[in-house]
Formats: sequence, C-alpha cells, structure tokens
Amino acid sequence: MSSHRTDGWWGPGNPHATTVVAVAPGPGRMPGYEDDLRRNFRHVRVAAALLNPDGVRNVEWGGHVYVCTGPRRPWGGMWRDLRNYA
Repeated sequence: MSSHRTDGWWGPGNPHATTVVAVAPGPGRMPGYEDDLRRNFRHVRVAAALLNPDGVRNVEWGGHVYVCTGPRRPWGGMWRDLRNYA
C-alpha cells in the first residue's frame, strides 16, 4: 500500500494493522515526515537507509525505512490523514 498520490485511494490494506513499514524519500523531500510518524505511532525506529550500489543520487537517496508500532489510533482511521499528493 502507499499513501502517495492516487495510490492512497486503494486504502490501508488491513485496517486493524498494528505494525506499519513506512518508506520516506531523502532529506528535504518530505520535511517533518518522521515527526508525523511519531505523532501517529508510539514506537518509530529506522530500519534502513535508502542508498544504492551505484551511488545514483535520486529522490530516495538518503531516505529511510521506518518500522512503526503502537498506533495511537486505528490504522484504518489515520489512513486518510497520511495520504499526500506531493
């Protein structure tokens, strides 16, 4: 699932999920993204950095993969607020 652009209209998948993996693009692309995750989940940890073996500095370069648990409200309910069109 993705909350990016029109992908967000497909919905949150399992509306009762309690663990979410979020992928954020590199610095400056989505300022405040990690703060948004922390507002919605009790536990947010960086699981990986987004790099590539060829060193191509694309939109994802320097971004992170987050594992989020302990939703502060039901996942299905917060989906609408997480959708973005940037």
